[in-house]
Amino acid sequence: MTAARVTVCTTLAAAAGGLVVVLVTRKATHVWDVGGLCNGILAGLVSITAGCASVYPWQAVLIGGIGGFVYMGGSRLSLKLKIDDPLDAFAVHGCCGFWACLATGLFAAPKYAYGAGAGAFYGEGKQLGATCVALAAEIAWTSVLAGSMFKGLKALGMLRISSDVEEVGMDISKHGGHAFNYTPRGDPAGEASKEGTNHGGDSLSGSKYQVHPEDKVTPMD
Repeated sequence: MTAARVTVCTTLAAAAGGLVVVLVTRKATHVWDVGGLCNGILAGLVSITAGCASVYPWQAVLIGGIGGFVYMGGSRLSLKLKIDDPLDAFAVHGCCGFWACLATGLFAAPKYAYGAGAGAFYGEGKQLGATCVALAAEIAWTSVLAGSMFKGLKALGMLRISSDVEEVGMDISKHGGHAFNYTPRGDPAGEASKEGTNHGGDSLSGSKYQVHPEDKVTPMD
């Protein structure tokens, strides 16, 4: 029965997350965003991971749907803070992962709860309290380790790539090929490409890199 409940809750949460993101995005932009749908599904999956065995199916729908909103909020926050996260990894796994833990502390049903007990919505607070302590410990642990690593890389001049490499794109400059073979409408590279491009649409004007026909990039003398 537990495995069946886990399967049902996981599927429902994923569907709810995907629907919330794609419908809200459609309402806001008038575009059916397939990428947003995929990330919405992931957001729902991440949001139910912690509590998939300890909540009811209707709660899974609610948790996954809220996870969709959490994902969109995390994505917008990353853009506002100018954080380079093109895959929205933090919004999906970080923000929704936090929500998953909190949701378990809120929704865990007495019938299925174990360890610290039922969720706060059932009148018990141990589960939510333990969750908050665990989340605070994770923030502290990650901040110290990641902060130390990034500080060290910055001191060694290894934290950021050069502006030229960033402008051309690391797919070409570091890996020798295109990730995409088209230029989206409205992309700044599309305007710049009027001055100098290769067949993939990457702007190379003013760059110290040049593209050969086989899309290999080498520094210019």
